[in-house]
Amino acid sequence: MRAFPGPQAAADLRLERFVTFAREHGYSRPKYLTAAFARLKAPRPLAAPEIEAVYQQETKVPAALLLAGVRARQEALRSLQAFFEEHPDREIFASLSGTGEFLAPALLAKFGDDRERFPTAASIQALAGSCPVTEESGKRRWVRFRTSCDREFRYIAHQWAWHSLEESVWANTYYQRVLEAGHSESHALRCLVNRWLAIGWRLWQDGVPYDEAYHLRRVAERQRPRR
Repeated sequence: MRAFPGPQAAADLRLERFVTFAREHGYSRPKYLTAAFARLKAPRPLAAPEIEAVYQQETKVPAALLLAGVRARQEALRSLQAFFEEHPDREIFASLSGTGEFLAPALLAKFGDDRERFPTAASIQALAGSCPVTEESGKRRWVRFRTSCDREFRYIAHQWAWHSLEESVWANTYYQRVLEAGHSESHALRCLVNRWLAIGWRLWQDGVPYDEAYHLRRVAERQRPRR
């Protein structure tokens, strides 16, 4: 709104400048830019110049408020990152595949400092909503999706698992194996979330960072036929 406050400013815009503008402001879906530019250039009714001038002035206020909010958020993130860097468990969560600079602190916040709060991996899996619920009535027994959970934690854990597919060999292999068994992508991702939370819980309890090579060796050992 600050760079292009009115239709005329946008009308003079070229595609190269539009793409550069989007990149400079962190737009993460470049494949949609050509279509967005076409919509911007599409014919439409235009207001009288004097009306356009008035509304251009009005756009400056919400633009300034939005920019102030963005800067405040950036400052808060810098402060949180500084706290995370000083935390004794930082290395554990930073070492996990797919966490990055945002998900690692978020996971640490959800796990917390009190190891006794989650005495088993199942307890933290239940909080994140990754493990199903088994119910029984008489002779009937069924498994359903867990709806009661910390939904923010569920979102964080799913983002973690999704991003780990790009970095972890075992995570990608496991995910593909669940898909090949005939399950949906959402089911496969939930299964991967459940596995990652169990791994994260064990590392958190033991106070050691994640080692992909070590984990791959353990997986291979478990799959080796017993004599």
